[in-house]
Amino acid sequence: MKPEWAIDIQKQCDEQEVSFFFKQWGTWGADGQKRSKKANGRILLGQEWNEEPYLELSE
Repeated sequence: MKPEWAIDIQKQCDEQEVSFFFKQWGTWGADGQKRSKKANGRILLGQEWNEEPYLELSE
């Protein structure tokens, strides 16, 4: 995946005030190197994105 794609999605989520969760890079890292998914990690724009949607329960 190209880093620009993930960054664009993150920016769109931020603009719309929607949660963003970035799971991982996959076998091709942000630097274009092929390695295991775990080795490539989950860092995007210098941080891990673990946001979850807020669920408002009505009574």
